[in-house]
Amino acid sequence: MNADLGNSSSGGWSDFTVCADDKSPSVVDMYNSYILFKNLCKNLPKNEMIKRGWIEGRNDLLSLSDFYKNIYSEKGSKLFRKSNTANDSLISLWLSKVKSSAQIDVMGGKFPAFEGLSKEDLKEISRLSVDVDVIKKLPSILSKRGVVLIYSRAFPSMKLDGTVFKLESGNPVVGMSFRFSRLDNFWFTLMHELAHIHLHMDLLSEPIVEDLEVDVGSEIEVAANRLAKNSFVDRVTWRNCEPKYDKAIKAIEKLSEEVGIHKSIIAGMLRKETGDFAAYSGIVNEINARDLVFSDD
Repeated sequence: MNADLGNSSSGGWSDFTVCADDKSPSVVDMYNSYILFKNLCKNLPKNEMIKRGWIEGRNDLLSLSDFYKNIYSEKGSKLFRKSNTANDSLISLWLSKVKSSAQIDVMGGKFPAFEGLSKEDLKEISRLSVDVDVIKKLPSILSKRGVVLIYSRAFPSMKLDGTVFKLESGNPVVGMSFRFSRLDNFWFTLMHELAHIHLHMDLLSEPIVEDLEVDVGSEIEVAANRLAKNSFVDRVTWRNCEPKYDKAIKAIEKLSEEVGIHKSIIAGMLRKETGDFAAYSGIVNEINARDLVFSDD
């Protein structure tokens, strides 16, 4: 499979077209998946992939075998029924990397069976946000609950914040893209995905891919947003909290101490609720979550 990433008529598969008339579903499926794979590859940022070590050169398809396998196994999913835009291609590639990393981790025997996440568990996890450096420890912390947490940086222009799905082992997987570097964005994305695990585990055989800048409005997304928000601050407390009336930073810091979450999360919630995304910029941009995780890259 060493062929030009952008040339769908490259060698090594020229004889395979003959097999497309074969009535065997597996042969036809493999061929159709390969055509989709080739089309998606046309939109991939080869130089960035080389820089990350995902491929050895622009003509390297062998290193993308997990990408092809993911397309073959999930070609009927919502993601692969979409048009082959550049963003879809990036998301498909990124998702294949998250999935293969999660499968390797679980096969390595580091994860116990998943036994569920309660609302109290979600609140407990949200309280870890007070320690900024806990982000680096979260994959290990969640692994003890049977949850696989994978950090994989978004490609430039890739419109995806995170994903959640479950493996055949029953272990749920959360993938975090660090599309935005703000600490509040990291924590809300994480809690949104964990909320899906609590609420919608039976629906996660197919990955949910999240662009949280888009207001989808579907029932399951509204429910996940609500639970994520309540995991930080309960509804009664939030409805009457001081920062809604006192715009001083001290009011945010006071509520942060009272409920036990990082102040940037409260600032982010206020920005989202009011639609004023210029407010509290100093707080939400104080910590760069992406740099905390990928500083050695």
